[in-house]
Amino acid sequence: MGFKFWLKVAFMIGSFGLVIYGMQQLRSSDFAREAQKDDSALSLLLGGETRPLNWCLPETKKVEILSEKGEVLKALTSTQDISSVCEILIGPISTDVVQKSQFNRRLVASDAKGATKTLEQAANSPYFRADEMPMSSVMLEKVLQRLLQP
Repeated sequence: MGFKFWLKVAFMIGSFGLVIYGMQQLRSSDFAREAQKDDSALSLLLGGETRPLNWCLPETKKVEILSEKGEVLKALTSTQDISSVCEILIGPISTDVVQKSQFNRRLVASDAKGATKTLEQAANSPYFRADEMPMSSVMLEKVLQRLLQP
């Protein structure tokens, strides 16, 4: 029994230990909580109810964040900020919520040619509508709160 044999045995025991550790981590309450968050990429990977959506125009150059009254609160021009509000994770929304909600213009994306596309939001909620398609997006709500902080 040479060195190679003991090296293989040690490798197999180490691998088995890592498998046991991984199984325990997957069963932990922290992992379950993280996997159930609506804005978690892990939830998307594991088959959660959220899906990615890019609601903006293909060549978006500017996105304006509007108040409930329609006033421009902030204009986003950096590609990172535009990407954070255009490429979102969306979740389901019930028809009752859609019927009860009053949607107002919240984001307006425009390209270099002057074409615009609007995303609407129900007041004080994570419910949005783009092209008459209602959706929920906790992630977008958090991004908007972050971008509007002074």
